[in-house]
Amino acid sequence: MPPRAVGSWEILSIAGRGGVGIVYRARHRVTGARAAVKLLAPPPAADAGAARRLAREFEALSGLDHPNVIRVLEAGVCEGYSYLAMELVDGLDLRSYLSPAFELPVPPSPLSAICSDPFSTFSQEPDTEGLLPALEQGPAAILSFAERIDEPDTEEALGPPPPEPSPAPTRLPVVREEPHPPSMEVLQLLNAPARLARMRDALRQVCCGLAHVHAHGLVHRDLKPSNIMVDDARRVRLMDFGLVKLASDAGTGLHSKVVGTYRYMAPEQARGLVVDARADLYSLGVILFELLCGRPPFLCDDPGDLWREILARPPPSVRSLNPGADPRLARVAEQLLQKDPAERLRGAEEVTAALG
Repeated sequence: MPPRAVGSWEILSIAGRGGVGIVYRARHRVTGARAAVKLLAPPPAADAGAARRLAREFEALSGLDHPNVIRVLEAGVCEGYSYLAMELVDGLDLRSYLSPAFELPVPPSPLSAICSDPFSTFSQEPDTEGLLPALEQGPAAILSFAERIDEPDTEEALGPPPPEPSPAPTRLPVVREEPHPPSMEVLQLLNAPARLARMRDALRQVCCGLAHVHAHGLVHRDLKPSNIMVDDARRVRLMDFGLVKLASDAGTGLHSKVVGTYRYMAPEQARGLVVDARADLYSLGVILFELLCGRPPFLCDDPGDLWREILARPPPSVRSLNPGADPRLARVAEQLLQKDPAERLRGAEEVTAALG
């Protein structure tokens, strides 16, 4: 059972669930301000790698101040629970916000339902005796806690890339099979002028946030629709910086650990190479392609096959799937999806200008 308060925050209700923890709505015990508190499971279910990512997320975000980047407020360990308090964003993720079926006004967030019993979530009682005091604040406390529960530095990873074809992969031919474009009804919804206007506005805000992140020498490394939230005032926030790295330290060479989500991953990131801001721009290209076509550029479910397609197969053209797609947006998506980082647009500011 999670604590009824962590650090400065009183737990109110569940806002969402993740793979290693739960996000709660919370209220500051002095000011009454609302926040989202990400709480990781306690021992024995605690994940040291997840705790380290939580500390890294706080450290990275505490140095950023931008309206399109989520703000962090507090971090620490309370009664065996690593936690991160951050700005509460009521709204929708980018895919839901730009769903072809979406109609204004913005519907209530699916995360806004109040849980009647937020304290029945974890069935395992924490055993924190000898680990830490009841409360220690700051990322250093989380890192110390992670060391106590798991000595190795076990960062969440997809593991080494699948065996690379020999010789090194050349570009596979474009698949000539019927690309199965969406129905005419769906295409009309995808290309609706009001939706395209909202898409441009949201993507410009994503680019503004990315430009700020990249200006601080950071690479997000896990940019995808579920990590981009749009609030009720249509303000975008970049979320979930658990895999963020300094650009100078965002890879260590071929066959290093590969982190992120393959579906949105740049080829150089999928190969475990050093990455820079252009890897995030590739991910943005996958997002834009998906928003324009109603599907991502590569559809394989098998991770190995998906990895090979990311490395070697050109994506279908946007207009082969959506002949009525905005030509300017289609061109931006295809520029961002270039396999060679040098052939992509050079920065988030350049993407903003290209969006029109």
